Amino acid sequence: MLRNFIKLAWRNILKNRKLSIINLLGLSLSVAFCLLLIFYIFHEQSYDSFAPNKDRLFRLEMSNLFPAANPAPKKNIFSFLTQKEEVENDVIIPLIVGRDLQQNFPEVKSFIRFQDIGDQLVKVNNQTFKEKHVVFADKNFFSGFSFHVLKGGPNNVLNSKNEVVLSSTVAGKYFGHEDPIGKSIQIISDSARTFTVSGVAADAPGNSSIQYDLVIPLQADPNYENFIRTRFNSASHLLFIELKNGVSEPAFEQKINKWMKTYFTDYVKAFKDADMKQFHWFLRPLPECHYNLSPHWGHFTDNKNIYQLGCLMMVIILIASLNYILLAISGAAGRTPEVGVRKVMGANKRSIIQQFWIETQIIVLLSVLLGLVLCSVLLPAFNQVMDTSIQFRNIPIWEIVLVSLFLILSLGLFAGYYPAWLLSRMKPVNILKGFTTYKINPRFSTGLVVFQFACCVVLIMAAFVINLQMKYIRNRDLGFDKEQVLVVRNPTWDYDFTRRLKSRLYDFVQGQPSILAFSGMNGGLEGSYNTNGFVLNGQQQWRRTLSVDYNYFEMLGLKMLKGRTFSRSFPSDTAREHRPAVVNETLFHMLGKTARLGEYNEPLDATIIGVVKDYHFESLTKKIQPEEHRLTKDYVMNFMFKVKPGQMQPAISLLEKEWKEITSNYPFEYTFLDQTIAKMYAEDQRWQHIIEVSCFFAVFITCLGLF
Repeated sequence: MLRNFIKLAWRNILKNRKLSIINLLGLSLSVAFCLLLIFYIFHEQSYDSFAPNKDRLFRLEMSNLFPAANPAPKKNIFSFLTQKEEVENDVIIPLIVGRDLQQNFPEVKSFIRFQDIGDQLVKVNNQTFKEKHVVFADKNFFSGFSFHVLKGGPNNVLNSKNEVVLSSTVAGKYFGHEDPIGKSIQIISDSARTFTVSGVAADAPGNSSIQYDLVIPLQADPNYENFIRTRFNSASHLLFIELKNGVSEPAFEQKINKWMKTYFTDYVKAFKDADMKQFHWFLRPLPECHYNLSPHWGHFTDNKNIYQLGCLMMVIILIASLNYILLAISGAAGRTPEVGVRKVMGANKRSIIQQFWIETQIIVLLSVLLGLVLCSVLLPAFNQVMDTSIQFRNIPIWEIVLVSLFLILSLGLFAGYYPAWLLSRMKPVNILKGFTTYKINPRFSTGLVVFQFACCVVLIMAAFVINLQMKYIRNRDLGFDKEQVLVVRNPTWDYDFTRRLKSRLYDFVQGQPSILAFSGMNGGLEGSYNTNGFVLNGQQQWRRTLSVDYNYFEMLGLKMLKGRTFSRSFPSDTAREHRPAVVNETLFHMLGKTARLGEYNEPLDATIIGVVKDYHFESLTKKIQPEEHRLTKDYVMNFMFKVKPGQMQPAISLLEKEWKEITSNYPFEYTFLDQTIAKMYAEDQRWQHIIEVSCFFAVFITCLGLF
């Protein structure tokens, strides 16, 4: 019987080629789009799930001892699903805590402390490289997180202060096919330090928030002894605790919180504004860490986006299924004689439903197979839009099979049952009377059409609104001139080197007509700043702090409302006591009567020399916050060059040549200020593209039905 049904279904598909092609095209496009979204969701959810002991590894977090510096996130329709993820805790813990926990609680099997110190210069055989992830870590870093050590063994590395473990990619870059074990490298930060390679580790998995290029023993950190001695005064490292089998996480969390109240007593007494009643420790499982936004964690998965993508996927599948249903209903009139003959010959209702459902399943099966092909073809473009690196060959075969079966069954049931049931209800007498086609007037077809086009209209409106928002962001006056500004990152933390480098760059710029101005800053105009607290009228307040160099305000075209900017003509600007500050108008108004130009301000512990007009130093989605500017003295993180229009490439070439000469061939890495600011809205850009593509698919599939 089943074989006969399949034969009949295939003949009908070939007979109605035009209708079959339209259905196949609409369903395969929607399947391809949904597969891309499903694989992206699976990829995001797979982060930090590679360790076999992941269910026993917990990141220790703590709430802030002081009132929140940042406002609580705005609530939305997905907030009830993401309450745990939206909690903003401190994940940087004092170094001493891990050791003390293990000494006081037998439930703790082990602990892992590590700190990614970011970009560092590495010198090998007179060549200088810049690596992004240089990590100070405990000896059990590799075994604790199950990172594979290729050479040296996980228990034979990080045994002494002078050892270093390289990732396989970095080892190949430095030494090629030579064995790196025993060879020496230099890490240049505030000074040059020599390390011996004791191991080579496999690159961290792509779905790991913890990435590393070089791993150095924790005790090799020059600040290690100071961190231990100062105990709670220096929060510095991420801390993971591995609990023994059988230990209840909630019970252990309650236990350490009771102990913590006495553990921190002496420390908290020094802070009169600390709120110990609200202070808590939290244990977050390793696989859930990437759902919590923290600047110290490598990857963030916004669960709200995952839910929204899931809803979007359902809408596209729904539109494609409705399109199939409506096409099947519209073509049903031509199939009525066939149904009538089969019923006269003894076919029952169940047999008719099975016949048409199998026909739908064949089309759906072909659509899913074609959708998989389209998915593999479109994946590179999707990766570029979503800023991810999913490889089709790396997707587990079971995952592809599982998703394909889910789509085949769900589409087959949803799109195939209603038309089959509708045709099976027709009465043979009415069908065969005069052997003419019988008019079908399904009750829900009008509603389905309205719903399908309503979904399309909603997507079109969403795309239109997002386009307006992005246009507003692109054209909005940020309060400063971001065009033609070249930013070069300082490659070291060496203060003496920085002073010499800044002086040489300043002298070089004076003789270059293509470079209009030179300045620098610590932080960035894309939202990188320090947050400092101060007490005003007995209440805790917060301000953003940027340390900037001379000519910062003039270079960016910032408007001064009162007073002046920092100037070499005023020796008092470099005073260590009561250092001068330029504040924005929001902070000036907040200070109220205590703010007087040219006078020492006690809440800020600074002398206000100028008031600058408010400008956006964060995303436009955030309200302008109180901000102060201090004059940087010794260190500059980012050097900034204002370049004459049309002279950018010649200026870059000249700067790179001079840079190599001054720094003895240190890497020359630069960005453009306008592009850096645009990266703040990368997530919004991605949503714009996703909604636009969804809108295109929805309208295209619906128009196929109209055709």
